[in-house]
Amino acid sequence: MNYGGDLQSSKFTFNQGHPAITAGVGVKLNSHFTTFFSVTAGKVSASDANATSRHQHRNLSFNSDVGEAALTLQYDLIDITGMQNFTPYGFIGVGGFGFKPYAYDTGGNKTYLQPLGTEGQGLPGSYKKLYSLTQFQIPFGIGAKYALTDHIFLGLEFGFRKLFTDYLDDVSSSQYADTALLRAARGPLAAKMSFRADEIPGSNYSINSQRGNPNGKDTYYTVLIKLTFSFDKSYYLF
Repeated sequence: MNYGGDLQSSKFTFNQGHPAITAGVGVKLNSHFTTFFSVTAGKVSASDANATSRHQHRNLSFNSDVGEAALTLQYDLIDITGMQNFTPYGFIGVGGFGFKPYAYDTGGNKTYLQPLGTEGQGLPGSYKKLYSLTQFQIPFGIGAKYALTDHIFLGLEFGFRKLFTDYLDDVSSSQYADTALLRAARGPLAAKMSFRADEIPGSNYSINSQRGNPNGKDTYYTVLIKLTFSFDKSYYLF
């Protein structure tokens, strides 16, 4: 599992990826369509320390466990219950996911970021609200599978998630929040976790520099090796 957002230099990359696991059940509707319900658990993270641009001096980072449930409809290009034993496929569906971004302070202490409102969310007079840690998403993707036997299939699948939040990484706004207001409302830790460029000696990244990019939502995606078992060629478990 990996993520795309303000702290990744590439939209799709294996850099900073993490292991994930998924399991599900499915019902074959006809020779081409199967509906699946699945759950997925994984982790996403990224750090400016791994960047190759000036954002190294921004010095932001995040980690988050991700839990997902989804209902998808899969279309197999070829019905491989007959003479054929290989088919590409595509899928799309609806789902929900939970996340909880955190980072480590200068003392190495794990600090959850959403309650701090690092971009001024929830401060008096601010139009921004604290973002929800449970969100709707649209999963879709492509894959290919091969029939090892009449009941066992091995596949490779790429799954992408269309998200409706830009806060998977706790970074969105192009401007930093007023750290004085953050400190007064939420304490010194909130101000410290909002602006971290001053932790790097000689950094020229100021409070007036760009924090994030609000012109695009975050995303996460999975690359799965998928082993599927069928029962009487109508029901599936993976």
